[in-house]
Amino acid sequence: MKTTRQILKDAWSFLVRLQREIGYDDCMGMAAQIAYYMLLSTFPFFIFILSLLSALPVGRSLEPAIFESLSAQMPPEAAEFVMDVVQYVLPTRSGGLTVMGALVSLWSGSMAVGAMITTINRAYNLRPRRNMFHQKMLAIGLTLSLSAILLVSAGIVLVGPRITHTVFQALQLASPDNSLWTDLRLVIAGLLALAAVGLLYYYAPEAHQKALHILPGTVTATLLWLAANFGFRLFIQNFGHYNTTYGSLAALVILMLWFWLTGFIFLLGAEINALMLRLEHEAGRFPATP
Repeated sequence: MKTTRQILKDAWSFLVRLQREIGYDDCMGMAAQIAYYMLLSTFPFFIFILSLLSALPVGRSLEPAIFESLSAQMPPEAAEFVMDVVQYVLPTRSGGLTVMGALVSLWSGSMAVGAMITTINRAYNLRPRRNMFHQKMLAIGLTLSLSAILLVSAGIVLVGPRITHTVFQALQLASPDNSLWTDLRLVIAGLLALAAVGLLYYYAPEAHQKALHILPGTVTATLLWLAANFGFRLFIQNFGHYNTTYGSLAALVILMLWFWLTGFIFLLGAEINALMLRLEHEAGRFPATP
């Protein structure tokens, strides 16, 4: 049984190796590439979603809820900037614009996912064996899967307690005076977010691994993102005087910084998974990828 000193020594050794791997794989630079593609896909994605919602009888009434949900996920200045641009474009929307928005969003999103796949394989010290077509199809498939999970998660949050409770009552899972299942919708949305991250960590690398091998990085990245998102908000509110430096571009700079932070934390989780799997290989507890 290891002593406390040995555990601390192993933890320190792990952190030293982790920071070396982060630098070797250029995670900060790749996070900037991911942020660029995320920026390109964000506006067409929301134009496409809001265009679809406008065809529904209650579509317009959901727009404030979508903005509120977006503000809860990213810095308010960035969320306001995204919605201002989208709402500026929406009055001129047409069927062609909706289709084009979907295609541009899918292509740009798949480019961001493709950059993630490349960096994750680099984290596992793997030379990709997939051809260009296979890689692109995988990126598009993962982009569609992640978009579906995102929409389902947003839907769970946006439908509201009353509708959710009505559904659970119809399924005989809740009574009129019991709102437990209604409150669980946020937990379900959080689990879906974990599932989305885990999906990428499992299918992106060409590594021989089990589902449990992606758990440390998935949980760490999710918790770190929540903490970093909260800390970034506080920094922007109290110390980030971007209006003085960037003027009218301040909101765009904040959005890009948030995208970069999100991309870096995601790659950090992948590096944790790769390093822990490598340690298992070195200890002979799990066979290495052939």
